[in-house]
Amino acid sequence: MRRLGITLTTAALVALLAACGSAATPSPSAPAAASPAAASGAASAGGGTAKACATAPAGSTAATAVDIKNSAYGTPTVQAKVGDIVAWTNQDSIPHTATMDDGSCDTGQIAGGATAMLVFTAPGTYTYHCTVHPTTMKDVTVEVK
Repeated sequence: MRRLGITLTTAALVALLAACGSAATPSPSAPAAASPAAASGAASAGGGTAKACATAPAGSTAATAVDIKNSAYGTPTVQAKVGDIVAWTNQDSIPHTATMDDGSCDTGQIAGGATAMLVFTAPGTYTYHCTVHPTTMKDVTVEVK
């Protein structure tokens, strides 16, 4: 009886392994599918990478500043160069964000009186909005050359 159980288990294992080796297995050289947000970031940035900006390192100095006051961004279009750091300072008492429309990066919530900074690593025009107030704080851009 024990021998029959081992034989059935072995047969099931062989069948399972054979199914894993089928032609449906992707080749190691095939690129992984990008998420819609990442693909959108690459297309709009024109830089060829999905991640066109990132949180600036602690202690960084901003090349450009945007004030957030009365639930509005103080600068509708920011001009920057690749490698520049853009800082958003929230002068309101409620939180705000600077979130790229394509999902490529985000400051996260910026508390009243706080500053958040992003460094831009690829040329392009990045439209952003506030996720806390998406209907009123939108259609502003960072143009990176």
